[in-house]
Amino acid sequence: MSNNLASKAVNGLKWGSASTIANAVMQIGYTSAMARLLAPEAFGLVAISSVILRFGSYFANMGLTKALIQKEELEPQHIRAAFTASFLLGLLFTAVTWLAAPLAADFFKNPDVAPIVRVMALSFLVNGMSVTSLSLLEREMRFKIISVIEIISYVISYLGAGIILAYLGFGVWSLIYATLLQATLTAIGTYATVRHSVALEFGWAHYKPLFSYGSRMSLISFLEFLSQEFGTILIGRVLGSYKLGLYNRAYMLVNLPMYMLTRTFSKVVFPSFSKIQNDIQKLGRIYLSSITLLAAIVIPACLGISVAAPELVRILLGEQWGESVPVLQVLSLAIALSFITMFAGIVCDAKAVLNVKIVLNIVFVLVIGGLFFLLRSYGLVGFAFAVLIGELVRVALYQRVMHQVLQLSYLQQISIYLPGVINGVLVALGIYLVSSLLRSAGAPVVVTFTAQLITGAVLLLVLTLLFPHRLLRTELQMMLTKMGFGGDGNSPYSRIIHKYKSQNLKEA
Repeated sequence: MSNNLASKAVNGLKWGSASTIANAVMQIGYTSAMARLLAPEAFGLVAISSVILRFGSYFANMGLTKALIQKEELEPQHIRAAFTASFLLGLLFTAVTWLAAPLAADFFKNPDVAPIVRVMALSFLVNGMSVTSLSLLEREMRFKIISVIEIISYVISYLGAGIILAYLGFGVWSLIYATLLQATLTAIGTYATVRHSVALEFGWAHYKPLFSYGSRMSLISFLEFLSQEFGTILIGRVLGSYKLGLYNRAYMLVNLPMYMLTRTFSKVVFPSFSKIQNDIQKLGRIYLSSITLLAAIVIPACLGISVAAPELVRILLGEQWGESVPVLQVLSLAIALSFITMFAGIVCDAKAVLNVKIVLNIVFVLVIGGLFFLLRSYGLVGFAFAVLIGELVRVALYQRVMHQVLQLSYLQQISIYLPGVINGVLVALGIYLVSSLLRSAGAPVVVTFTAQLITGAVLLLVLTLLFPHRLLRTELQMMLTKMGFGGDGNSPYSRIIHKYKSQNLKEA
């Protein structure tokens, strides 16, 4: 990457990380508060409605957000074309979803779904008007302003309006209104920052390059949506909204922190990968580096969540959510793999290797569908194991794709998981020993959970910074240098970094 691109990427990581930490703290508090104010059925209804809305969202946008970011040369007419298509498609899908809401309620055998879907359908229109400006901000890698907008809109919508409405007895509608309010505030904030033309464009020549890429991206996103939401669809239809609420909250407990950890990387990586899409060797090096660093964080975190699941559920959700504990323990392993393979998908997007990705996702959807059928008799835990096995299959499929696209050997791809797996096993073992001791002693759940957090954090820091695997130490050294932490000063902080880098050079 050029110095300017690297600088933008590092700056994006810094601001994105700050936003991620802030959002993670706020969402944990929000989830805990709402779980105590609302019944599981409310979350189940929102999960059903969200699936329906996501079903339409992939076609309402037609992949134009990715197309604006990925296109090397962007003209004003392309921006107008993207806005026109997003606005009109958003308007169309708002109307279609409003009319089709009763059919969705019949499918899930729940009449309460229809009015919720109709109100949530307004998000199509709001997102259709805002997606162009948000894409332009990401293309320009202006992640500082994106982070500010996200934090402000979240505080007002969820921590403000959402919790207050739930406390006042609005029930499931408190979740709906908070979601729509955040989408509206985001739309206002992004357009106020990027005042692109809103004049409608109808010349096909300017649509063609966007839709050529975007339509395939839309299909891929839809297939990924099917693979991710099969559980929600089947549980909602077969087991009902109560069981779906249990599954949904277990899924969110592990998916949310992992999403917050990786969202910064994914936002920065896609435009960065797109700008060097023709340099296979450089792209391959950055891909391996990204996976090494990500796996070293995600795998230990997810294994730690799996061990601490009983206390995590009781602290954040409450005693009534105990049935979700075994589901959370299995999903923790599956979601770790899901977020790591995300980078292979981003490489395919950046290089426009979309036909292969379409085939891969079709295969994955078929695998997941078959596993859900075979394991359905085991209830919620069976669905969770289906997701885990499916993610293992997806890892193998993506390794073959990266072997072809980036010319990376299978040994190279497997070895980058090693630091994360070793650290993860040691972190999980440490948390397990502490948990067993405190549980057998009858310690209060708050004390046990606090000890689990401290144990996991200390072990991860020690294993990452003091005794890292050789591959991980090399990547950390490079990251510290690129972020400007050279360790050249006289402060204790600089001496620690200098010692860390010197140790790496001796072992190289």
